[in-house]
Amino acid sequence: MSKDTRAYWFMPYRIRQPELLEIWFEDQAQLGWVAEHFGPSSAIRLTLHRREDAPTYRYAIDPRTFPNTQEDDLLAAAGWEDLGSLAGKDVWRAPYEGERPEFLFG
Repeated sequence: MSKDTRAYWFMPYRIRQPELLEIWFEDQAQLGWVAEHFGPSSAIRLTLHRREDAPTYRYAIDPRTFPNTQEDDLLAAAGWEDLGSLAGKDVWRAPYEGERPEFLFG
């Protein structure tokens, strides 16, 4: 690992409650360590990247069993970015200032 990346092993299995995992991601982002993308192996080895300019992010683990394109388009239009899948669940994030936004499908 370089000084600009950190790896964490089995995070969605170590922190099983989605709400607690979302808070963990948000806490890491406040420290400047940001999840940029989730790939097929992210549930095993999760990589965070150092960002000096990291905005405050709200992360959300999508509770929908069967997400669809139309609903995903609504999320994207509302400012949410799809980061990919983590242990079978889609993860979204949105930068914000002020009050922490609610996820549309919670």
